[in-house]
Amino acid sequence: MYPFKQIFKRDLLNLFLNPMWFFYGTVFPFLLVLILGFLSSGNYGDSITSYDYYGITMMIYIVFNTSTIAANSFMEERIKKGNMRIIYSPVPKSYIYLSKITASFVFSSVCHLFVIMLLHVLLKIHLGGSNTGFTLSILIMFEAFASVLGVLCCCIFKSENTSNQILSMVINISALLGGLFFRMDGFGSSIEKISYLSPVKWIVINMFKIIYDNDFSYYLPTALILLSLSVAALLLCGKFYRTEDYIG
Repeated sequence: MYPFKQIFKRDLLNLFLNPMWFFYGTVFPFLLVLILGFLSSGNYGDSITSYDYYGITMMIYIVFNTSTIAANSFMEERIKKGNMRIIYSPVPKSYIYLSKITASFVFSSVCHLFVIMLLHVLLKIHLGGSNTGFTLSILIMFEAFASVLGVLCCCIFKSENTSNQILSMVINISALLGGLFFRMDGFGSSIEKISYLSPVKWIVINMFKIIYDNDFSYYLPTALILLSLSVAALLLCGKFYRTEDYIG
């Protein structure tokens, strides 16, 4: 029986050896925070700098984009061809999508935690001091959900390209409405109320409350929702996954 650990190790290695994904997981988010923080440096105060704001919001945005990495690792043509021997081996069919989800989660988490460490050390981004663990745990749970979401979209739409197009649209609309690129409170109360329709808005609020107010009132609801959505999406992967679609 082909061990799950071997499948996972190969999938994880494929991600780390892909220069595009490694760049996207490390260099790109750091540059994104650096550039947006510099361009907006005059629009923020001393207590919360532009680097503080974009250090959190852009990492949320990048974590959400983990779903596209998961979709790519699941249905990219080059990878699909290499998995033929696994598909026809006597292993549970769930090993294929579970391995891709786990590998995407581990790869993205390692890359993003490394970037967060650099942002904290080099740009002095606040992470909550003694509450840093709670801040990072929200990102990790969101990372897990994004990893499952990317694979679920592939299971439903049977296409990496279609899945990535839909995911990119959902991610960018959520990011814009949620104020990840710029704060929405300057556009009036009506626009600000609309921004609360974006799920990432609640993650932003939760993280800033923990970091600057030592307020954990949103932490448990956010954690429970993210974990529940991850489990539900994982169950749906099992429902929609078909081997014939994967090799077709």
